Amino acid sequence: MNPHVAAVPPSLQLPRTLQRPNFSEVSRDIIASLEPELADVPIEYIRRHLAGQANSMLSALSLMTYPTSLPRARLASSIDVSVRPTSNAPNTSAFPTHMLAISSSRSSPSQPNTPTAASFTAGASSTLTVPLFPSHAVVLAAYCTLLPALPRSRPSNRTATMSLPVVPLTVPSAETFQMLHAYLHTKRPDTLLAALLPSLAASLPQAPSGGTSSSAGRSVYVSQFTSESLSRLAHALASAAAQIGPQGALSSLMAHAKVINGLWRNVCALGVFDAELWGVMDLAWEVVLIALTRIAERERH
Repeated sequence: MNPHVAAVPPSLQLPRTLQRPNFSEVSRDIIASLEPELADVPIEYIRRHLAGQANSMLSALSLMTYPTSLPRARLASSIDVSVRPTSNAPNTSAFPTHMLAISSSRSSPSQPNTPTAASFTAGASSTLTVPLFPSHAVVLAAYCTLLPALPRSRPSNRTATMSLPVVPLTVPSAETFQMLHAYLHTKRPDTLLAALLPSLAASLPQAPSGGTSSSAGRSVYVSQFTSESLSRLAHALASAAAQIGPQGALSSLMAHAKVINGLWRNVCALGVFDAELWGVMDLAWEVVLIALTRIAERERH
């Protein structure tokens, strides 16, 4: 990133960079428990195959009808999902295997956990709902080194209804889980960056239609951004925020920082070490910090 960016104003109390946890490998045992036939397949091959299946997975999702949330106090152990019949249905493997019920952890633990249904619903208000995310267990297992154990599930799409196990999962930031979940399933860094910096979405370059892949730990998509392009993006972000007014500008940019921080905490908690993902988070964080610095400097003058 840009080594010449001004220091973050002390009053903002933001770290200069997003700290990275120590690298660890994904669990081969978890992958084998979910898909025994993949037990001896190299992890990079599995990831490339999954990335190539992204469009099929999205097509499968489009055929499914399911609630986007459920009352936390009445969370069932499984959920029946309607599947719209079609003459060109994706392969069974393209359909989700689990339904994640996501909530934020009160104490922001270093690792996510899958509480029992009883503890998950204990003390929950009857009006409190949790968002649901249809998920492919092998996708999560291929990227999340700290993924809690998931029940094995092999739903069939040969009938009008699929039964998916509901897995309660607590993470540091439920609000930003959708971003990470979508990225792991689609591997679209441009879509993720646009979600982190929505006001700049129109000016961001698109990734190739097939998505991008990290090469030897390098961020392919992010590598095209230069110090100058980061500065231009930060200027545009600061200008857009400044239209709200000085105090509104700082609040707007701090809201961006909060979203990026929430995503980062989820990534750390789940142990995701995808180079492109980290590159996008670092880039977005850098742009926001430069914009914050510029707004703070304007206020001083």
